[in-house]
Amino acid sequence: MTHRTARGLALTATGTLIALSAAPATAATPVAQADATALTLTVASTPTDSGSFSSTHDGDSESTSGSDEPALSAATGQSFAQVGTLAQDARTRVEQRQGYAEACAGLAGDGATVVGVGEGGCLTPGQNVRLNAATVDLSGLRVLESEFLAGFDQQLQDALAPVLDQLLPALTDGLEQALTGLGDLGVFLDAGVIQSRCTAGPGTSAGSAQIADAAAYVEVGGTRVDLVALPVDPEPNTHVVTDLGAVTQEVLDAVRTELETAIDGTLGPLTAVVDGAEVLAEALGQVGEQLAPLEDNVIDILLNEQVQVADDEIEVTALDLSVLPAAQEFDVDLLRAEIGRSHCGPTGRVGAPAEPEATPDPTDPPAPVPTSVPAGVETAASGGGMGAAGNLSLAALLALAGAAGVASWRRSLRG
Repeated sequence: MTHRTARGLALTATGTLIALSAAPATAATPVAQADATALTLTVASTPTDSGSFSSTHDGDSESTSGSDEPALSAATGQSFAQVGTLAQDARTRVEQRQGYAEACAGLAGDGATVVGVGEGGCLTPGQNVRLNAATVDLSGLRVLESEFLAGFDQQLQDALAPVLDQLLPALTDGLEQALTGLGDLGVFLDAGVIQSRCTAGPGTSAGSAQIADAAAYVEVGGTRVDLVALPVDPEPNTHVVTDLGAVTQEVLDAVRTELETAIDGTLGPLTAVVDGAEVLAEALGQVGEQLAPLEDNVIDILLNEQVQVADDEIEVTALDLSVLPAAQEFDVDLLRAEIGRSHCGPTGRVGAPAEPEATPDPTDPPAPVPTSVPAGVETAASGGGMGAAGNLSLAALLALAGAAGVASWRRSLRG
């Protein structure tokens, strides 16, 4: 080996060691991400959920966290749902150095089958599940004396004034009997399955929701009154407005039946001076005014809610249910339920080049050129880039490289 060759090898080894000592360690950047949450409930401003399951791929391997077998009891703590099956799953992978993500989440009735996200969803429906959205207490409805006479002409007002002490208790008793028979109004959702799914890949993402055999309804005195049937495959961001006008009429019909009996039994000799039908109409008018908030959509439902965060990132919620403020007048515990939230993305490419460093502003003053290179040991307080330990490591590496070069040069002379 010649003297020039040996010296070149020594210089190469020195340069390599210097580069290794100066290069910072870098953490792997995820190239695909996905997560899913089956159910989130907020009752009286207190949230609870089923937890979440997430998947991340760093280009070499997939890692997951959370549970993909959530228990319904973990997310309820009250009577929102008594039986049912929750599912949440997420997967990430790399194909041709490009990251891909998919997720699904949802709720189904008891006996549903849980399947993997790669099979197009999380759940195959079983029995239907009934979700208790709200309870409306009607016990506060009253026939008010102060407003009762306002709807009559002067002749009827004069005729009724002496007998209100007998008339109003009769109307009130009839109203209470009718509402006792009706019980509280229960607002419910009934569904075979409610679930969402999303996918994300190179510059693209998509989401969908499936809501099978689902409807919103109210129970009035044991009678089911349907409010709206939910579509099976709703378009993105489908807003469902439920009108309880039919329920109001059910209540008024029951009250009318009871009041007619009460009036016939109480007014007796007053029928000659009082038009019983008109008295009844006025009483029902007052009840109807107090029931008016029921017609202002006690529940509000948004289906297949999609938020496009970026081209390769999307969040999908199969069903978002809210109990509206109108229900507060009936002492309803406000509730919000988000069923089947899936989140996919962002995604990236394995070995993608790092972001280029920003070009210095030409107006910035140039960095000072060092006039000397410290060869000794700096203290941490001196402001050196690597500090004392860094300089010791660099000095030791340089010394080893130099020794290797000298040894090679000596062996070449002996040869």
